[in-house]
Amino acid sequence: MMALNYVKSGLLHNPSSACSKHTLDRKTSSLPTAEDGEARPLMMRHISMAGDAAEEERCHSSSWKKNLMSLFVPSPFDASFQAHLPCAIVAIFCFAVFLFELFEVEERSSLDKVVVLPIEEALEHTIDLGGGKEVWFRTWGTFRRNEHFLVPDVVPALLFVHGGPGQAVADYENGNKRFFDSTKLFVIEVDQRGTGNSKPSVRDDYRNMEHYRDISIDLIAQDFEEIRKYLKIDEWVVWGGSFGSTIALNYCMLFPESCTALLLRGIYLDTKDELSQVYSRRAFEDDERKLAQFDMLYDVAQKELERDNGNEEEPEQLDPNDYQRLMQVYEEMILRGDKHAIWTWHSFENNLMEDRPEMQQDPNLIMADKFPEAQSVAFFETRLWLHGSFEDPSDLLARVDQLDDIPIFICQGVYDNVCPVQNAWSLVEALKGVHHRHRLSDDPGFLQAYFVDANHEDTDPVMETCLKNIMNEFLDLYSD
Repeated sequence: MMALNYVKSGLLHNPSSACSKHTLDRKTSSLPTAEDGEARPLMMRHISMAGDAAEEERCHSSSWKKNLMSLFVPSPFDASFQAHLPCAIVAIFCFAVFLFELFEVEERSSLDKVVVLPIEEALEHTIDLGGGKEVWFRTWGTFRRNEHFLVPDVVPALLFVHGGPGQAVADYENGNKRFFDSTKLFVIEVDQRGTGNSKPSVRDDYRNMEHYRDISIDLIAQDFEEIRKYLKIDEWVVWGGSFGSTIALNYCMLFPESCTALLLRGIYLDTKDELSQVYSRRAFEDDERKLAQFDMLYDVAQKELERDNGNEEEPEQLDPNDYQRLMQVYEEMILRGDKHAIWTWHSFENNLMEDRPEMQQDPNLIMADKFPEAQSVAFFETRLWLHGSFEDPSDLLARVDQLDDIPIFICQGVYDNVCPVQNAWSLVEALKGVHHRHRLSDDPGFLQAYFVDANHEDTDPVMETCLKNIMNEFLDLYSD
């Protein structure tokens, strides 16, 4: 600390020399000395000197340039150099420390600041699930960046749960920026295990389906919870549509303390009744176009049974209203990579959702650029629906009491052919029976459900408006 006094005075000062007898009177910030506990000035100005003329001449005859040169071109017999050397070393060391601290402060200042990242510049991450599996996700919006990691504590964090099942973030083509303001949210978009960029991906090779024969919505929920912990997020808003609403509901039931709010579109409750409304012939008897689409789906399954039956006289006759058996037959074909079966399954559902003729898909004409998505969706739909409706029923309606502390917003299209409106009504009625309180408001019973003149897709103009409105309602509630 004493050496620091000498550096700031601009002198290479030897306390043992006669020059230390100089009388100083400048009042400045000071530090104590080791000998007497008195304050030694940090900046020195000479007023008077004590000592003989020879000593005065020794202290001041050389210019600062000459003294400085003596440090770098010293004489081994130069007593002045030997006296000044320890202080010079300390001075240089202290100056280096000062520069290091200065740059470190500037770097910390530049890192620990708020960043707003648009969706086009999203950061990509992966998390290891073990067993050769990893889940990919990306983040964008508003966060703090520190020395080690991004810190999502500036605005609400939002988990986007894609649908399908079997879709991926890329399928949405950055469309989420319509609903999520990057200046008001920190957004996490996840490719669920086995889909998209998560590895091994079913999109890359149908043989990767074998890695996910045990898939369930509980496993997907656990993956989300691992990501939340990895990002050090206390709780987040959960947004899901279509089968994404199923996964979102189940996640918040399993981990309610992790959920700030639940925003849903196109409710699907993972029940047998819902499957019967889409995968049985009687569901389309009043709609000629959709009935024709179903008959093509059914014919592929029936021909498969006839081939498997071989030379037996009476092949199995598939009941067109047995949606479980229909799904089982398709799963067998999908697992062995039957491209025609995969595409038929995918195009049937696509054509139910799409009212625009130009967006309809030909079941007999495979589109190469869409096939990886079709392969993923066909596998995960058949596997997850058989599991959640028959093998280990999800039973979401019976568990809604686990949502009693979470505000819920719902947009449901009354013309939704994939997730019929009755599902949303059933959920709303079940939620009304729960003592529904939440952390964002003192008002009990918070539930906002809108039934609008729209179809299934979030690109429907009426549905899009509804989704933007509930997002704004949440942000208003959160800011109060």
